[in-house]
Amino acid sequence: MNDGLPTRCCLATPPRIPRARWQGACARMLALLVCAFPATSAVAACKPADPALAARYASVADVPVSLSLNQDGRFRIYDLPAAAPTPEVTGCWSRDGDRVIFAPGADSGGEGIQRVLPDPLTPADLDAVRGDGIETIAQAVDAGLLPVGRVWAHQVRKPGEPVRVKLFESKVGIAAGEAKVVLRLGDGQELEASAGTGDGEYELASLPAGAVVTAIGVRFPHPPVRTRWLTTGDSTKRLYLIDFDALTVGALPGGPLTLIVQADGSLRADTPDRIHFKRTP
Repeated sequence: MNDGLPTRCCLATPPRIPRARWQGACARMLALLVCAFPATSAVAACKPADPALAARYASVADVPVSLSLNQDGRFRIYDLPAAAPTPEVTGCWSRDGDRVIFAPGADSGGEGIQRVLPDPLTPADLDAVRGDGIETIAQAVDAGLLPVGRVWAHQVRKPGEPVRVKLFESKVGIAAGEAKVVLRLGDGQELEASAGTGDGEYELASLPAGAVVTAIGVRFPHPPVRTRWLTTGDSTKRLYLIDFDALTVGALPGGPLTLIVQADGSLRADTPDRIHFKRTP
């Protein structure tokens, strides 16, 4: 069943940043810095790193990007252009020989997924589309004039109704792709939802009448492959909207970024763009 979740389930279509806005040398550098990190297991804290490299750096560019490597193993990339999908990147770093390896998001311990609960539809929403036989919110939803997700996300599942999950990325618009979704029930069972017809759509129809969903797990195909869990403390709903952080789960395009330590103490990426960071006072 195609219920139109990609365009109807959310409060608004997840924003996408046109790649044309970040072309050129600075843009390519930004793409590597922000998009080319590997996925990592979330941990509560970073391990201490090489004190010889702990310092502040700035990229050699017309509009420098700042990099801070802390001795406690944390890093921060900031002063990113306004077109960047995120204002800064933080995480853990370590040294392996002549390479500096980055693990974004590993300093927060976050799973990279969060539940989104949209505002319920109101009479004001109906007034905006009223007319031509549309007099109720239900009629407007059935006609595709109002997003069904703003109804289902608040409706308690009835016996016989499926549970749906919509997985999406709101910052850049990255597709969910081959991610898997698992529902954990109150009795401990874990059931994998079937993929729907649209990207990020999942459905579990064969649920016992009194089944209670206590957690939702998402397994992305990016290494290390593991299930990231999100607990649900309310009554089981017809639809769950799950926003994932593409950087944290490793879903952004590009290979792992490492910086190579140079003889003068600067850091350079082993990529065609040769991003170069030099120490700052």
